[in-house]
Amino acid sequence: MSERFTVRVGAAGAAAAPDLWGLFIEDLNDALDGGLNAELVRNGDFEFDPAERDGFHALTGWTATGGVEVRTEAPLHPNNGHYAHLTGPAAIENGGWDGVRAVRGGRLRLSLFARADAPTAIAVQACGGAAIGDLAVEAGGWRRLELDLEASADGRGELRLAVPAGATVDIDAVSLRPIGADGEPLTFRADLLRTLQDLKPSFIRFPGGCLAHGYGLDNMYHWKRTIGPRHEREQIRNVWGYHQSRQIGYVEYFELCLATGATPVPIVAAGVCCQNSPGGPHPIPESEMDAYIQDVLDLVEFANGGTDTPWGAKRAELGHPEPFGVRYLGIGNEDQITDDFRDRYARIEDAVQAAHPEITVIGTSGPQPFGPDYEAGWAYARERGTPMVDEHGYQIPRWFHQNIDRYQAYDPDGAKVYLGEYAARSNTVRSALAEAAYMIGLERRPEVVRLASYAPLLARAGHTQWTPDLIYFNADEVLPSASYHVQQMFGAERGTRVHAVELEGAQPVPVSLPREGTVRLRSGRATVAYSGVVLNGHRLPDVITRADGEGVLLGGIDPGAAELEFEAVQQDGVEGFTVVLGPEAPQSFLEVHIGGWQNKSTAVARSDDGIGENDHGPLPWRGVTTGVPVRMRIRLDGPRVQVWVDGELRHDYEQDLRPEQRVVAGALSRDGGEYVVRMVNATGTARTAAVALPDPGPATAAVRLLAGAGPDEGRPHEAAPVTPVDFRVEGDGGFDLELPPWSFATAVVRPLG
Repeated sequence: MSERFTVRVGAAGAAAAPDLWGLFIEDLNDALDGGLNAELVRNGDFEFDPAERDGFHALTGWTATGGVEVRTEAPLHPNNGHYAHLTGPAAIENGGWDGVRAVRGGRLRLSLFARADAPTAIAVQACGGAAIGDLAVEAGGWRRLELDLEASADGRGELRLAVPAGATVDIDAVSLRPIGADGEPLTFRADLLRTLQDLKPSFIRFPGGCLAHGYGLDNMYHWKRTIGPRHEREQIRNVWGYHQSRQIGYVEYFELCLATGATPVPIVAAGVCCQNSPGGPHPIPESEMDAYIQDVLDLVEFANGGTDTPWGAKRAELGHPEPFGVRYLGIGNEDQITDDFRDRYARIEDAVQAAHPEITVIGTSGPQPFGPDYEAGWAYARERGTPMVDEHGYQIPRWFHQNIDRYQAYDPDGAKVYLGEYAARSNTVRSALAEAAYMIGLERRPEVVRLASYAPLLARAGHTQWTPDLIYFNADEVLPSASYHVQQMFGAERGTRVHAVELEGAQPVPVSLPREGTVRLRSGRATVAYSGVVLNGHRLPDVITRADGEGVLLGGIDPGAAELEFEAVQQDGVEGFTVVLGPEAPQSFLEVHIGGWQNKSTAVARSDDGIGENDHGPLPWRGVTTGVPVRMRIRLDGPRVQVWVDGELRHDYEQDLRPEQRVVAGALSRDGGEYVVRMVNATGTARTAAVALPDPGPATAAVRLLAGAGPDEGRPHEAAPVTPVDFRVEGDGGFDLELPPWSFATAVVRPLG
C-alpha cells in the first residue's frame, strides 16, 4: 500500500534560468578519439609517443609486415613529423578502437597523404575485407589522396594498406570515416551525436576541466593550435595519460554546438597550469602574458567577430562565415588562488571585459563545494566582482539529499553560479535519483544558479580514467546510464517561470551516527609498519599492512566516541596509508587518508550506501617519505572528527547529520497555461502524489516516469537498468500520480478545453 502526500503548486516566482541544463565535454575516457570523433583509424598520423604512456610508439595501433619503418626526414608538416615508409612487398594494418567497423551498404572515405618515387598503387582492404579498393599514387612529393569504399557486408576488422614488390611509398595522415547523407565524411560518430542531441543542451563547455590548463605549461590547451587542416594541428600528450590528435578541436567544438543547438562555453587557462603539475601551478612567463591575453581575445573574435575582422575572416575561411555566438567565457579550472593566479587571472578578465562587455566571464573555485579552495575562489570572485563562478561537486548521494536547498543561502545579488561538474559518485539508480533531487533544487533558485553540467559526459567502456560517467559506449552501441535519463528528462521539458511548491505528508529521512564499528588499517600501494598503537587507552601490538592486502583489524569502537594513536613508517611502495573507522559497507564509515592521491594530501572521506567521497579535504601535505615516521592521532567525539598529523591538527570538523530530503518536488510554468512538475521518490516505499495546481479546471498530464530497478542497480560500462516510460493521467485542478519506490517523474500538465 502506497503512502500519500500532497504536492501543492503555488504562485509563480522568478523567471527560470534559460540556459540551465548543458553539457561538459573533456577528452578523457577516450571520449573524443575513439569516441565522438567519427575517425575509425587509431594513430593515423604515426605520432604516438612513449612519453605519453608506457608502451606507446609511432606504430601503436598498427601491425606491420614486410619492409616498414617510421621516418622523420622531410615530414608532411612540422606538427606531423613521423610517417610510415613502406618498401614492397609490405603492408600496415590498423585495428582502430576495438576493430574498424562497417555496415553493409555503408560508405567510407579513406584519405591519406602519400609520396613515391615512381607511380604505383596502394591496395586497400577495410573492415575484415568488407570494403576493398585501390589507391593510385603518382610519382613526386606529398599528395593528399582519397578513395570512397562501399561495404559489401557487415564487418569489423582492420584497415590494411599494402604496396607491391618493388614499390617504395611514404604514407601519413591516414583517415577512414563513414560518409554521411550529404556525401561528406562524418565529423562526429552518428549514434553518439544523436544521444547528445536528445539531451537538448543549452550550452556545451569545452575543452576542460584539467585539460584546459594542462599538466605543465607545455601541455596547456592553446586553441589556435587546434584549427586548420588536421594534419597541421599540434598533437600532444593528454593530461589523462594518452594521446590527443586534436581532430576534435575548436572548429569542431563550435560545429558540435551548432549540431546540438547549444551555446558555446569555452574555457581558457587562467595563465597558470594545473596545480597538480610537477612543481605546482607554474604561471605563464611574464614575457609571454601579453601574447596569451591576445590569444584569449582572438578566441572571442574568432567565435563572434565579423568577416571583416582578422579572426572572423579566418572562421569564414574554415567554412563558417556566420558567428558562433559565444556569450560566456570561463577563465581557469579548479585553480589554487595563489598570488600568480590572482595576477594572471585579473589581467585576463580585465582585458576580456574591456574588449567584450557583452561576454559573461566565469571565474573558478576549487574541485569541491567546500574547503579552502572553494572559500578562496569565492572570496576572490567577490573581491573582483566576477559575474559568475564555476563550482564543482562530486559527492555521495546522501550529500545531495542533504543539500537540496544549498543555494537558498547564496546572495541573489552576488555572483551567479555555474555548477560546471557534479555527479553523485556512482552509476546506480540511487545516485541518479539523488542528482534529480538536487537538480530540482538548482531549478528552484534561478536568481543564483544559471548553468549546470554533469561530468564526465562520455566514456569508452573498458577505457576509463574516471567513473562514473553519463554515457558509456563501445564500438557497436551507446550505453546511457540512469543519470543520463535524468538529465534528458530535465533538458527535454523546461519552463519559463519557477513556482513555489509545498509538500505535505512527506517527511525527511533522519541521519545519525552508527552505534558500533571497528578500526582497520590499510595501505593499498605501500608496506607500512605501525608501532605505539593505542586505541581508546589500550596498547595494541605492532602491526604491518602491505600493498593490495586486506589490511589489519585493530578492534571495535563506538564511532561517536573513539581515540586512536600510533606511529607509521612506510617501508616501501608509494603513497601512504588509510585508517577506516566504522561499520562495514553499506553502512556509514569514515576513511582517514594520509599521503593519498599521488602522496600529496591528507583527507577524511565518508562512505554511505557503499559510495564514498571526501568529507573534509583533501588538504595539501608534504607526503609520506620512506623510513620517516608519521605520528597520528584521531579523535571521534559525536559528529566531531579531529585528525592530528605530526602534532598538527589538520582536520577538525563536524559530520553533517542534517536529515535527507528523499521526497522532493518542483514546478515551473510556461506559456499556454502549462506546468512542468517534477517529483523524486528516493525511498523504498511506493507513494501517491496528489498534485494540486493553482488553476482550477480539467487538465491532462503527459508523464515520463523513470522507475523499476533497485537503488543499487546500475554499474559503470553498462546501460542503465531502467529506461523512462510515458503515459497520461487526468484530473480537475490537479491529478494523482503513483510513484513507485526509487522513481523520478516529470509531468507536463496541459489544461483541457
